[in-house]
Formats: sequence, C-alpha cells, structure tokens
Amino acid sequence: MTKEHKQKLENVISVADFIESINASLLSHRGRIQGEVTSISKNYPRAIYFTIKDTEEEALLNCIIWRSVYEQNGVDLEVGDEVIVTGTPEIYPRNGRFSLKTQTIEYAGEGALKKAYEALKEKLSKEGLFAIEKKRGLPKYPNKIGVITSKAGVVRQDFSSNLGRYGFKITTIDSRVEGKDAIHEILASIKTFAKEDIDVLVIMRGGGSWESLQPFNTESVVRAIADFKCPVLTGIGHDVDVTLAELAADVGESTPTAVAEALNESWDTLVNSIESSEAKIVGTFKNLLADVTSAIRENSNFALRSYQNDLANSNKTLSVKASRIRSFFIELERKINKARTALQSVVGGMKSSIRERKRYLQSAPLKIIRLSKNYLGTTQTSLSKIAMQIGSGQKEMFKILTNELDAVEKSIKLVNPERNLKLGYSLSYSGGKLIRSTKDVGVGDETETHLSDGKFTSEVKNVK
Repeated sequence: MTKEHKQKLENVISVADFIESINASLLSHRGRIQGEVTSISKNYPRAIYFTIKDTEEEALLNCIIWRSVYEQNGVDLEVGDEVIVTGTPEIYPRNGRFSLKTQTIEYAGEGALKKAYEALKEKLSKEGLFAIEKKRGLPKYPNKIGVITSKAGVVRQDFSSNLGRYGFKITTIDSRVEGKDAIHEILASIKTFAKEDIDVLVIMRGGGSWESLQPFNTESVVRAIADFKCPVLTGIGHDVDVTLAELAADVGESTPTAVAEALNESWDTLVNSIESSEAKIVGTFKNLLADVTSAIRENSNFALRSYQNDLANSNKTLSVKASRIRSFFIELERKINKARTALQSVVGGMKSSIRERKRYLQSAPLKIIRLSKNYLGTTQTSLSKIAMQIGSGQKEMFKILTNELDAVEKSIKLVNPERNLKLGYSLSYSGGKLIRSTKDVGVGDETETHLSDGKFTSEVKNVK
C-alpha cells in the first residue's frame, strides 16, 4: 500500500463520526423559529413529532420534542397553530433525519396567547387550583426564604433594599424568568427548593410584555407553585399583568418591593408591639415609681409630723413635770424655812428661859440645876423628833422626785432622734436645717448627714 493511499485512508471517517461532528457544529445554531404546524404525531410514548412550515416561503422543518418537555410547555398542538419553537438542529444517526430538537413551544401572537391563557385559566379554575380556601397565609415570622429570580436587573436589588433587618436567611437561585424558554429553569429551581428547609418560596421578576410572561402562564409551572410544600409568594409583572402563577400562589404581590414589605409585615408589627409594650412598661414603672415616691414622701411627712408631735408632747410633759419639781422644791424650801423659823423661835425661847433660870439658879442653885436638866432633856427629845420628821419627809420627796425624773428621762430617750440613728436611720441637713423634701436642696448644695456613730458631708449632684 502506497504512502499516498495510506494518507487517503487516514482522512476517511465513519458515518457515525461524521454525523457526530456535524451535530457538534449545529449546537451553535440554536434559535427561535416561527411557523405553522402542518402535521403532528403523538403516538410515540417518549417523543412527539411535528412539522412547521414557513407561511411565506416554501420551507418545511421537522421537529421533535420529548413528551416530558412537551408537557412542561403546557401546549396542545393542533394542525394550523401558529407557534414559535426554540431548539437546536440535530441529525438523527439511525435514519439520517434532520430535525429541530425542541425545548419550548409557545403560541405566536398576543391573541393566541390570551386565548390559551383563558382556556388554561378556566381549566385550572374548575379544578379548584385558584380557590381561596386553598391559600396558605405566610408564616407569622418567616426566617428562611428561598428566592427564584434573575440576578440580572434591578428586581433583586429592589427586593434586598426594602427587606427589613430581621435576620432573614435568604437562599437565591439565579433563574431565567423571561420568555417561554425559562420554564425549564424555573421548574428545576422549584424542584431544588422542594428539598430545602425554607419557610417561604419567593418567585419574582419585573414587568414585561405578554409574551415575556409566558413561563408563568404555563400549566407545569402553575401546578408546581400550587403543589409546593410551603407558602409561595410571587412578585410577577405589575397589577395589570395577573399571571396564572400569581393566581395559584398563596400570596401575590405586584412588585419586588411589595414582596419585601409582605415579608416584613409580621416582623414590623412585632417590633411595633415590643416598642409599645416597652413604652407601657416604662410608663407603668414611672407611675408606680411616682406613687411609691409620693407614698414615701407622705409617710416621711407623717412620720416627721408624728415625731414633731411626740417631741412637742414630750416637751410639754417634761415642762409640766419640771414645773411640778420646781413647785416641789419651792414647797420644800418653804417648809425648811418654816422649820428654821420654828427652830430659831425655840432657841430664842430657850435663851430667855436660860436667862430666867440663871437668875433662878442664882437664887436657888440646886432647884435650877434640877429643872434645867429636865427641861433640856425634854427639849432634846422634841428636836430629835422634828429632825427625824424633816429627814423622813426629805427622803420621801427625793424618792418621788427621782422616780419622776426617771420617767421623764425614759420619755426623752424614746423620742430622742439619736435613738433612731442607732436603729440605722440618718438625718440630713442643709444650711443647718433638716431636709424634709427634694425642694429643700438644689444641685451643688452641700449637705451634712448624721449617723449613730458620726456624720459626713455630701454634695448634691442630681435632684429628681
């Protein structure tokens, strides 16, 4: 075999390899093609075959779509339907047939889309898919949020900037949300979140044309939302664009900002409730403190008045007793003076008698001596009795006086402020005056506090 012949053989490839290389190059030719359905075969279990033709030129395109993908698209093709298909061209190796491997099918024209929308809406409504009683409210305090949206655009930014700082745990899946081609990514994202531990599923996108909203008017997407394990919150399009997905969702909002506010609502209410409760607690505490302060002030004033009254009564009692003692001593002094006068009178009489007796003794010495002795004996006995009576009276009076003084001392001790100091109380003075109210002092005043074992001075820093 010649070298040239060998090189020719090396340049030869198999049919399978050739078709494989052609299909690899065809991957770059993915496109969206519009045409009219001319035939359709739904008899095969795994795939559906149909053809579309150009409405203006002589051109025909064979198409194939897997049955599961066809069902996801939510269409029911019939001959004559004007459709837009999206897919990648491919040669099937077994028979060499050239076909468009289709991923999405959508009706062409707004009229056809709205007709399909109304038909699907009526079908799902009859099934009760949009019934109010099936709606689940959002969790009271949602925390784990799953988000399906496109990271491109301002939707995610609007959502994040309006979401409150409540410690939300956000998990986001970047998904196409525009055009019929987006249904596959949306369904895959919903399937992924079905395995995750989340409290709420959020699906968002901005407004757009009726054609761009088609993924959310597709039966497979609508059913996936309605059957999801936890509440679904949507923010799709605007108020005028009510998609079937929004009707199936538990809560439907028109914008990403409204979605964020819906998630914030229960937390905002809780925060407001906490702030209100705090205000009530603080107000109650202030009122209670004011009542306690007023009660303490009243009790202090009552105690002070009672102390002052007791002190006045004690002073009055002490004054009365002192007056009695003074009267007693005056009476005692009067009696002593009377006794002295009596004694002086007796002594004067004795002196006169002695002179008399002396004269008598001079004339009758023996008789005078005898009589003097008898008289002196009698006089001495009388004086002794008088002295004993005076001493006994003094002792009794001193005893009474001592008892009364002891009683007065006990009364004074009971009302003595120093006794309260020893019990742990204290007295504070400002400018030499007892402090009875916060009005008696001001900031910067110097006070002197008396305790049982001493005193100290302070400077007033604050008055409340």
